[in-house]
Amino acid sequence: MAVQKVKAKKQAQFALPMVEKQLVLPLLLTIVGKENFTGAKNDTVNFKLKDGSIATARDYDFRGRTGPIVLDDIFQTGGNMPIRLNTHVVSATGLEDEHFTLDDITFATDVLAPQVTAVVERVEGKALAAIRGTTKIKHSISFDETADPHLVAVEAKRLMDGEKAAPYSGRVFVVGNDIAAHFRASDRLSRYDSVGLAGTPALRDAVIGALSGSPVVEHNGLAPDEGFYLHGTSFILANAAPNVPRGAVTGNSGISKRGVSVRWIQDYDANYLRDRSIVSTFIGVNEIRDERDADGNWIIEEGEFDDEELTVMRNKDGSTVTPVPVGTRLNVRIVKLTYTGAESVLPATP
Repeated sequence: MAVQKVKAKKQAQFALPMVEKQLVLPLLLTIVGKENFTGAKNDTVNFKLKDGSIATARDYDFRGRTGPIVLDDIFQTGGNMPIRLNTHVVSATGLEDEHFTLDDITFATDVLAPQVTAVVERVEGKALAAIRGTTKIKHSISFDETADPHLVAVEAKRLMDGEKAAPYSGRVFVVGNDIAAHFRASDRLSRYDSVGLAGTPALRDAVIGALSGSPVVEHNGLAPDEGFYLHGTSFILANAAPNVPRGAVTGNSGISKRGVSVRWIQDYDANYLRDRSIVSTFIGVNEIRDERDADGNWIIEEGEFDDEELTVMRNKDGSTVTPVPVGTRLNVRIVKLTYTGAESVLPATP
């Protein structure tokens, strides 16, 4: 019999490279781990993103005192971002006694490998769908084959810089095949040494170069004419590996090295005389919309803060904060790219 039943700890050693090998897009985002959600109401962590505090400075008498100094209150500014876990991604399969007894099965490669692949690909797909599906991106750029890729990058950077929200580091281009081909055909694409890039082999292989100091990643999940210039905080991936239940025969939770964790468990279903192998993870993809108004004040939406919190918040000029309807604020940490030029980079045939 050629069955290899590897114990839980060794299964984790097999599963880890499987997880690392395939992830691309989730590793470009900010990942919030399990420790943040333990005991959290409604599986939600409210991140209060604050610009800081506002104090008042006044002039006072010099060489002579005519009255007391004025004491002013210090007020808070900022926004509130709910980060949620809301999806359980699962791959489960049953192995009947006949499989282990009569079939030539190597558990790690024939069972566990495709299960981990399925879960990882679904996490990748969830992240991609969230980015492609959002209608809250504030800025977009359209360009054709005559556009200089360097100028496209500079304009995307200008738009993001103008919002004064996303840090300068941690920005990346994620583009479809036609945009990647247009960038490659230009001498503007700089070499990017991805050997030291933190991430998976799949991510390092997807980096085709750099524009305006930001790596360019080609992603086959995007439409050929679609792309994004984004910061890692434009979307936050909440992720937690479920605990191994007491009823499992064996298992491992937290199989991760690059931020995304999964759990593997195995038990025996006596009702159907079969082993069950289950790989799963909890995730949630959360969009960060922290647009400011023309004066640089946070745009606060209704329901983010209660009345008590609003009483100690002020705009930068000291005026009271007035919440706007939910859904008003936009995502300024990402710029949408749309390519309208020819698909081929070859000159048109006369």
